[in-house]
Amino acid sequence: MKNNVANILKQIPGGLSKRPSLVYLILSLFFGIFFIFHLAPLSGTDEFTHFPRVYQISEGRFWEKRLPANQFGGNLPVNLNNMINQYRNLTRISPGHAYIQTEETLNEHYSSVSQVGHKKVAAIFTSVILYPPWAYIGSLIGVILAKIMHLPLIWYVYMGRLGSLIVWVLLTYLAIKIIPFGKWFMVALALLPTSLTQAATISADGLLSGISWLLIALVLAIIAKTLKPNWWRLLLISLLSIFVGLIKDGYFLIGLIPLAIPSSVFSNKKLGKIWQLCTALVVIVASVLFTLRTVHADNGVVLTPTIGMYFNSHLQIEYILHHIFSFGIRVLIQPFTKTFDTTYLGVVGIITNRLIYLSIMVIFSLYVGLYIGLRQIGTNQTLVTNRKRLVIVFIAIFILTYGLLASAFYIGNTSVGATFVNGFYGRYFLPMIPLVLVIPMTIKRKLIRRDNLYATSITVIATIGLIATLTSLR
Repeated sequence: MKNNVANILKQIPGGLSKRPSLVYLILSLFFGIFFIFHLAPLSGTDEFTHFPRVYQISEGRFWEKRLPANQFGGNLPVNLNNMINQYRNLTRISPGHAYIQTEETLNEHYSSVSQVGHKKVAAIFTSVILYPPWAYIGSLIGVILAKIMHLPLIWYVYMGRLGSLIVWVLLTYLAIKIIPFGKWFMVALALLPTSLTQAATISADGLLSGISWLLIALVLAIIAKTLKPNWWRLLLISLLSIFVGLIKDGYFLIGLIPLAIPSSVFSNKKLGKIWQLCTALVVIVASVLFTLRTVHADNGVVLTPTIGMYFNSHLQIEYILHHIFSFGIRVLIQPFTKTFDTTYLGVVGIITNRLIYLSIMVIFSLYVGLYIGLRQIGTNQTLVTNRKRLVIVFIAIFILTYGLLASAFYIGNTSVGATFVNGFYGRYFLPMIPLVLVIPMTIKRKLIRRDNLYATSITVIATIGLIATLTSLR
């Protein structure tokens, strides 16, 4: 009997190390569905503004309507609007008995109301003016299904979350399957509480991360020659590159990573180079047009007004142009200043409308999981040969994307002339974190094969982090 148990225990890690995508699939769906129903409706990050935007799109209005006082939004059915406002007020109640009791009352009420209401009222959700309709594909499918099935209103939220989760799970599953090395790092990254809670709530962040990760995986696989660059794969890469630049402003540089592919991997070098340049040109043009539309719509709008802060995008741009060097230094050193908590905790922890704090030991273990994932990465001769090119392109994209995002938050979300960038959280790094994989992938080193131990450790750490998050939600 003892020998049988010992043999089983030995076999589990061995089988685990060869199935990173399966481990990810099981844990992401299991905990993702728990988050969908355990996290209070509309309490995900800005979910009470993303949800009405999705409903607005489901009715055929693809862009927000400009309202008086330079605000944006649309007309929502009265019952749906009441639900949004009441759950928004719930997020303002301090944790405790009153919060739990109010949430239970609201859940019970909107589990029995299935009519959205015939009368429509004007609703403001200006903060999501920047998001195009295609940024909510998963949630949109879920909400449309809820409408077709005449489900209670609370299920509009649950179905929207479920659609968002499924799309992200599929994209990330493919990324883990395709990426040549660093599969367990990708598992550790995808199963971070921040990654999973973003995907399991209604927003554009899950889709952005999933598409970015799949794009990076495809490019690395082609460079490493584990995938042949046939034309349908190159077309897929082009579409993903364009799409990533049209979901959320500031991330279009990720769409330029096909430029890192050396001409040597193409059977026809000339055609390969033409494809790269055409893809890059379309990404840049589409992103510029998307940004110009955003700037026009966002002109004079304060997205997240904060007491004690003076916002003025025109004066802020003028300030930056007069202090461009000091501003650049300020942005680069911000992650190492007193704002480090929102940066580093925001990568591995969870930030919703209700800020959830995990214990320092859980946060530390999650970073250990990411480190273990990096330690497990092997090298590839093609990647080593092109090391300089890859490192320059990937690190430049990482730093410049951070600079673009930080500048956007400084212009639109920070007091004029402030010494810090307000509202920039670590979760904004998630789409581009896999870019760092190029460093261990291109370093020649003796790799100590501990795949079984690494796989088991990452699985255990990820599970502990997700359980800790679930227990912290109330």
